[in-house]
Amino acid sequence: MKKNLLVLLVLVMVFFAAGMLLCRPTTIKENKNESLKPNENQSADFHLAYSMKKESYGDIEKNSASDFDDPSEGKIYGGIVSHHLLAADEIARFFSAFKAQNPKTIVIIGPNHFNIGKGDILISKYPYQTPWGTVYPEEKYIDGLLDSKVLSNDETPFAQEHSISALVSFIKYYIPDAKIIPIIVKRNTKRERVEVLAENLNKILPGDAVVISSVDFSHHLDETSANFHDEKSVSNIENFDYDGVLSSEIDSPPSIYALLRFLEFRGAQKMAYKNTDSAELTHREYSDDVTSYLFAHFTKGGVQENKKISILNFGNILLEQNAGQFEKINPFEKIKGREGNFLRGVDFILADLAGTITDSKDCAGKARSFNSNIASLISKSGINMINLADDHMNDCGEEGIVDTKNYLSKNRIDSFGTSPVENSYTEKEADGSKIAFVGINATNHSGNLKQYYDLIKKLRETNDYLVANIRWDNESDNNLSSAQKDIAHSLIDSGADLVIGYGPYAIQPLEIYKNKVIFYSLGDLVSDQTNKNANNGLGVGTVFSKDGTRFYLFPYDINAYQPALLPPEKATIFCNQYLNDVKNANRCYFEVRPE
Repeated sequence: MKKNLLVLLVLVMVFFAAGMLLCRPTTIKENKNESLKPNENQSADFHLAYSMKKESYGDIEKNSASDFDDPSEGKIYGGIVSHHLLAADEIARFFSAFKAQNPKTIVIIGPNHFNIGKGDILISKYPYQTPWGTVYPEEKYIDGLLDSKVLSNDETPFAQEHSISALVSFIKYYIPDAKIIPIIVKRNTKRERVEVLAENLNKILPGDAVVISSVDFSHHLDETSANFHDEKSVSNIENFDYDGVLSSEIDSPPSIYALLRFLEFRGAQKMAYKNTDSAELTHREYSDDVTSYLFAHFTKGGVQENKKISILNFGNILLEQNAGQFEKINPFEKIKGREGNFLRGVDFILADLAGTITDSKDCAGKARSFNSNIASLISKSGINMINLADDHMNDCGEEGIVDTKNYLSKNRIDSFGTSPVENSYTEKEADGSKIAFVGINATNHSGNLKQYYDLIKKLRETNDYLVANIRWDNESDNNLSSAQKDIAHSLIDSGADLVIGYGPYAIQPLEIYKNKVIFYSLGDLVSDQTNKNANNGLGVGTVFSKDGTRFYLFPYDINAYQPALLPPEKATIFCNQYLNDVKNANRCYFEVRPE
């Protein structure tokens, strides 16, 4: 009996000890590589900096003010900074600019990377331990924000959230007396809630408070792709284009949105910035896993308008006898990139559709007809515009054309390029600029090309930019013809800013004519062609602005219907050959400035 009681007592003690372990506070951030523990007089209710090793923060004691700042600009009201410690020296320079200003309250708004916690917008009330001491929360203003009900307190996510913990050591070192208000936001937080957050920050915070957005930019791409995406992301921020910000290829659009709205309320919209990336900082130009960064300070002043429109053009979606393969594979899976980042954050992403989309029984078995599933796959990939100026668009008659437009529209994809000429174009707006896209069918039964020239002249009068997308007559001939050149030159003469050609299975050369660029053929995007010239293609990223037009090239291979970007080193080899005659080309990038 005594033996049984003893066993029972031991079991009770084991369960009690286990319960204590399971129920202990989860708000202490554990770090097996660090030795910091609360002392006898210290509360366990705190978080730890991302690292407790001083060397993790770069040359923090030697870094001086940012190289993009002018001290005469005055007080800094807010900023954007990376939380990637690979860029520690740049982060240090960003925060060192606040030493003289010495703000007493700093709000950090960053992404909730792990999408955990009870609420879309969360706030922490705990201090942070750093290698240079403790950073304390500004409880008075935190309580005021909690009273607004726009956010809630949940410490659990902050225990592992590096968008906050990576920055607190810099704050403690450069602004030792500052108190912080840490806020994290889930990516899909509704715009209305972020708007209310910004309003309450403006209402509650004192005049000397600083709001900082802790956000990294392009992820998991090569440097050319990162630079292309960053051009538009930075433009969206610089122009306070809120719609553009929310669709940018960055890790927390809501965090940037909240910052910009706060700055607008405070009349501080003048931005000085530096844009760089991990490949540049580490001198690894052929890395295919680049993270890019924006370091920005905002001072009093209005928006410095530098509007930009970004476009990503691809070639033909072409399947002859194997259209049914779309039911088995996603042809866009590889080119989307990790997390789908490549086909994101661009105003307009276009491809040419060589066939119709229809479920009509009358069209069953046609060489180039796709079932409605293809429209959904195109939309999910990120492609948001389709050129229909193709000779195979008539394979299923008028019914096929109507079905194609309807399926694309239902999947939020714009289309253009069908006949007659008055239906061949669409006009769009992005970042306050207007752009027209014209789809031209130059095959034998296309009609009079002069009608397109006249249309372009007319559209040019009401648009800032115009892109002509043309389907050539020689789809089986991969050699550039004199007829192609004559037509392309006439399109430029009529007012086109850029000509993109389709039809030939292979990539054809580019030409710069009257300071405008003509890409004669981009090859295929998705293809079941087996000849040696049909297993690759070229994506063209274009950024229009008042300062000129910039081009980013993205060569890819096609295997089993799926295009995949070439590794950076192979892409550079291709671009060096393709851009051999372009004077200012740099690897896969070149620009054309206004005459």
